[in-house]
Amino acid sequence: MVALSPNTFLAGVEMIQQQLRIKREDRWSPEVCKLKFVSFQTEFPEVNDAQFFWTCEQWIQQRSAKDYATFPIWTDLMAPLYAVENGLANRSWGFKRELPQSLQPSDQQKAMLPAKTRSIAGAADPHNAAAYVPFEADGNLLLPSMMEEKRDLTKKEWANYLRQLAQEGSGTTD
Repeated sequence: MVALSPNTFLAGVEMIQQQLRIKREDRWSPEVCKLKFVSFQTEFPEVNDAQFFWTCEQWIQQRSAKDYATFPIWTDLMAPLYAVENGLANRSWGFKRELPQSLQPSDQQKAMLPAKTRSIAGAADPHNAAAYVPFEADGNLLLPSMMEEKRDLTKKEWANYLRQLAQEGSGTTD
């Protein structure tokens, strides 16, 4: 079964809230819990009960007492389960390969992942965000293979290139 149950979601949330020492009166109301459950399922629909509960436990264990401040965002909470980018889970990159056997994703779960990989990192300069094209991979390597032979320009090729530049600059051609 792929779907995360509301009971497991609430148990994991409760476990984190207890670890964060959130006062009972400050914890999520039943209505907020329902909204948060839908929010989580919208962002990570393929996560099942075992994966969610394990990830909550991993998130808790990876934090020291000084790190506890607020409830994690979903991509932070799911970082132990997925490949990460800048410390946050990136669904489009898939599940981590080194997960315990009991947490390995099923074919059905893998089919629910985004078809195209993409970066979740924002633009380095928000004022010039339009200048940054988000990374998207289509399966082709972006860099040449290390196995490809490295070849420098010959002296003749370099001379031909310089001659061509000079001719283009003067407006003449051969």
